[in-house]
Amino acid sequence: MDTVMLERNGPVGLLTLNRPSVLNALNREMAVDLLAAIEEVDADDAIRCLVVRGAGRGFMAGGDVAAMQQSLATIEDMARDLLGLFHKSVLGLANLSKPVIGSLHGPVAGAGVSLALNNDYTIAADTTTFTLAYIFLGTIPDGGSTYLLPRIVGRRKALELALLSEPLDAAGALEAGLINRVVAADALETETMALAEKLARGPTRAYAATRRLINESFEAASLEDHLSAEQEAFIGCAVTDDFAEGATAFVEKRRPVFRGR
Repeated sequence: MDTVMLERNGPVGLLTLNRPSVLNALNREMAVDLLAAIEEVDADDAIRCLVVRGAGRGFMAGGDVAAMQQSLATIEDMARDLLGLFHKSVLGLANLSKPVIGSLHGPVAGAGVSLALNNDYTIAADTTTFTLAYIFLGTIPDGGSTYLLPRIVGRRKALELALLSEPLDAAGALEAGLINRVVAADALETETMALAEKLARGPTRAYAATRRLINESFEAASLEDHLSAEQEAFIGCAVTDDFAEGATAFVEKRRPVFRGR
């Protein structure tokens, strides 16, 4: 894969968007590579936490608008193909059986915002800037933005961000709830890896069940249905080696050593 790099640092997977000359703008090749990388991470039990980041000056500047402009005669087919691939990646991230950390710097725009919203925890450098930007192209946000934004920031703020597309700095993004933490730019990699390694030492199956329950909570038919789902998930965790280790460590008053199984 040329446009997306996947590396392993112990139990941490490092997925790097790699079209730095165009601020990692999304084209078809990157969409194919991104989906392949996410599928590889999902299949690799040795990876217990994933970090998503961008090479070069920024995280992702959105879609490759220049390529779209050159394909206006066939834009319907191009958009259907590109979004189909990208949205499979979005679903792949949402359904991963391990936590996902977004490590953001520089410009985060359009599809970059969508990708960042689909992470479980997001750390941003204090120099990061955010804008949806779709409205300036005369189109709508994709990649799950119109689904996730109102759930994260509320309906009115989501409409403000989408319709006005005014840029937010890192502090503004933190206040709006788009990200979890802001750090100095020169500390981003260190802080990201510290968190990733901490999560990678945790109970992976419990993480997977927790993120699934939270992601599905808005669609639960009722509290009763969701309580039933929690019960089954708890029982599924209770029969794991990690639960046995956690309970034993609690009784023995020591830190648990989880193996992710």
